[in-house]
Amino acid sequence: YTGKGGVGKTSISAATAIQSAKQGLKTLVMSTDPAHSLGDSFGIKLSSEPLEIRENLWAQEINTIYEMEKGWGKLQKYITLLFTSKAADDITTEELTMFPGMEDLISLLRVLDYYKHNTYDVIIIDCAPTGETLAMLSFPDMLGWWMEKLFPIKRKILKVVRPVAQPILGVPLPTDDIMDELTNTLEQLGEMRDILSNRKVTSIRVVVNPEKMVIKEAQRSFTYLNL
Repeated sequence: YTGKGGVGKTSISAATAIQSAKQGLKTLVMSTDPAHSLGDSFGIKLSSEPLEIRENLWAQEINTIYEMEKGWGKLQKYITLLFTSKAADDITTEELTMFPGMEDLISLLRVLDYYKHNTYDVIIIDCAPTGETLAMLSFPDMLGWWMEKLFPIKRKILKVVRPVAQPILGVPLPTDDIMDELTNTLEQLGEMRDILSNRKVTSIRVVVNPEKMVIKEAQRSFTYLNL
């Protein structure tokens, strides 16, 4: 569910999840909005791990810092080392790993993991407002483009230039382990792109209320989503 801020995406996501669970379907409702309010809808404190809140119903609020520490150890250490090598002493490790789009990336990979392991029958995503949701849906293509353009070249020359370039540049260059992790991420995002574009599996629902600005934005979103 997506739409302009304040139209009721979270309430409708929660209501849909409850109805799905009542039908006997194992249902997960997940919030990817950095300003989470899903827990407020249920009157329950949620975390980055799914919490069973009633029969057949789990709820989750993605926490980027938690996800990075849990499953992105090597990449997180490299990013931290990269920035602290420039004496960014006043920036915390958590801040260093909160790149724009990181919530999008982590949310997509979480959904992919649930899908591949057939963990739930239904996954309902309470998305951020429209603009951020459109960015999330385009993230697999965007990151894939950058990785395919840049990494094949770097991978071939890194082993040769690393011993010489690293002391000159004053910053650490990514190791083979880091490159493997990034390549694996690209492959997973490719799988997620296929899932998002499969109308038999995925539907996107634009929430509106009877206001002119809201309806106009919904129309633009609908046009974009059909391209």
